Amino acid sequence: MNRRERAAEREYLETRILQQRLDMGHALHDWRDATAPIDHGWQRLMEWRAPLVGGFGLLAAMGVRRPRSTRAWLRRGLSTFLLINRARALYHIARR
Repeated sequence: MNRRERAAEREYLETRILQQRLDMGHALHDWRDATAPIDHGWQRLMEWRAPLVGGFGLLAAMGVRRPRSTRAWLRRGLSTFLLINRARALYHIARR
């Protein structure tokens, strides 16, 4: 290989690397757009981390002392949460 061929190959490889870097930048942007809702949800969960840990600790302590009562409270709480979630979904559907 002479100098011209090496220079041409080097130029080709440099442009190829530059194009790959641009493609990776676009792919990263698309990836961040696609995972934004998950990241937002995770940040919200981390905001509520301390109260959730404390609440689950109290729930565990209550479950050790009165398992039946705790089970009943859990059922009521879950039912209430699901009812509110369903009502929100119906409200959003009705607003359309």
